[in-house]
Amino acid sequence: MPKNTPSITKLRKLRVKLRKIVSRQKNKNITVILLSALVGLIVGLAAILIKQIIYAVENYAVSFFPGYLFFVLPMIGLLLVTFLNGNIFKKLVAFKGMQHVIQAIENHQSFINIRLIYAKFVTAGITIGFGGSSGMEAAIVTSGASIGSNLGKSLGLNYQLRTLLIGCGTASGISAMYNAPIGGFLFALEVILPEFTPALLIPLLIASATGKILFEMIMGENLRFDAHVEAFSYESLPYVVLIGFVGAFTAMYMIKTYGFCYKILSRLNNPYLMALIGGGLLGCLIYIFPALYGEGYVSINRLLHGQETEVWKNSIFQNLNIPFQGLLILLVLLLLRPLSTGLSLSAGGEGGYFAPSLVAGGISGYLLYKVIIAVSGPHLDLEGNTFIFLGMAATFACVMRAPVTAIFLIADTTQSYAIIVPLMIATTIAYTFKNYIDAHHPLTKDSHGPLQMEKFILNQINLRDIIDPVDTFVYTNYTLRKIIEHFSNHDHAIIPVLNSQNEVVGIIELKKVRELMKNFEQYDSIVAEQLLEKDFLQIEYAQLRNELISAPELIKRNHVLVKRKENTIGYVSKYKVLNMYNQYLNHPDRLFVK
Repeated sequence: MPKNTPSITKLRKLRVKLRKIVSRQKNKNITVILLSALVGLIVGLAAILIKQIIYAVENYAVSFFPGYLFFVLPMIGLLLVTFLNGNIFKKLVAFKGMQHVIQAIENHQSFINIRLIYAKFVTAGITIGFGGSSGMEAAIVTSGASIGSNLGKSLGLNYQLRTLLIGCGTASGISAMYNAPIGGFLFALEVILPEFTPALLIPLLIASATGKILFEMIMGENLRFDAHVEAFSYESLPYVVLIGFVGAFTAMYMIKTYGFCYKILSRLNNPYLMALIGGGLLGCLIYIFPALYGEGYVSINRLLHGQETEVWKNSIFQNLNIPFQGLLILLVLLLLRPLSTGLSLSAGGEGGYFAPSLVAGGISGYLLYKVIIAVSGPHLDLEGNTFIFLGMAATFACVMRAPVTAIFLIADTTQSYAIIVPLMIATTIAYTFKNYIDAHHPLTKDSHGPLQMEKFILNQINLRDIIDPVDTFVYTNYTLRKIIEHFSNHDHAIIPVLNSQNEVVGIIELKKVRELMKNFEQYDSIVAEQLLEKDFLQIEYAQLRNELISAPELIKRNHVLVKRKENTIGYVSKYKVLNMYNQYLNHPDRLFVK
């Protein structure tokens, strides 16, 4: 074993000292506030780093290759990412951002691999820098969550506080990356954490504000969309309703397209072949339509400033001279954007659907604006930027399943608080309509969903508090009289039944025995084999938490016997579980304060 270097030894000593300081701190609220600020600072620096990585890769790739070879850039990027994921980051490939952060909270006690702090920086930076049409928010969400988780782990914090720091890391990352402190705060609440309680308010706000302040101090204000809406006329409300439906349809098209790309490319069963073909197709799309390169925010900013023709500059559509040229080209761009994202991510690239949903939503909103103007004439008092922002919010809400975040993220990012009411209306209509469609067409549902409260509570419960020990058994040939004696001598709701080989073959419930106690004449004629129930499960103690978290309904449907090294040591008490649930749910700060 190699000896520890002096730097590693010093870090370990520092960690031990910090653990002691945290454990001795009597006021836990002060500790949480300080840690949330620390997470915000670290994640703010991470956001700066990932942004610089992507810009550096993009600038180098674009300057190195002449224009006529741009179409090979995505292929090279995807091949590089595939190589890194297959060799250096092999154990981290499966971790894909927001949904896996939620799974880590639910199924892995909020422990996240420390290497994820930087791994997704590299792979997302290469994917997007070489032209992949995805978003870098997946990398910052993963990195922020890993920073929060590992800081909590290093300081010996419990499950609740580790989860809180994961939320702080996520809030800070989105806040810094999009200059949207309210949006980052709400994103953590709505998507990552199970629900709002007062204990969450201050730490998340501090982390979100800290990340944003640090990023802005170093990088400048750096607004994503450098235009905003000053006012809104309520005479335009009918169009707001229409934008809601357009946003919902755009989101459904995007989700369908992503699924189609994954279904086709996954049939190749070879990651390098997937990267080669997917990257080749993506490169061809970019060569035909350069606006598909990277995240796509450049196209939105051009539309916001009325530079519509700049969107298709250097594309094959540049010199077309046909009726309704702008409408047709924007429609093509809208149809191709989700396809380019699907190819990028299905072919092995890294990134998220956050940015693509904003870009596609903005294009669909602007396209609707152009259609209305073409049909009704320019005399209408409508502003294209309003349609862009409303389309972004409506589409984002449906794709990311975060309607509240969508409203304030767009208002924050664009500094357009004048349209907060229409944002609410468009987002509500889009989200409600998509949920209605999903409910009537179950095959259209995706797997993404919020953290389940049942799983969150099960992670916090001490297993010993819900297990009733078993110190007695009955055999299949025992009479009802002997069974009653066993129940009278032990305080159990159920007793396991053994066969002649001492194997558990069923259980007998106390309530069933009570029903028979008045039939004295049957005490010696009824045997355990006639009374036993086979509706039970046996689970190893070491696997009990994972089994219950993966399927909380097991407790409701079955009797769960707990064994250790093939010996039954107890059973999960439904009464105790219910009592624990009630204690957590009735506590005003149930999630993070005991």
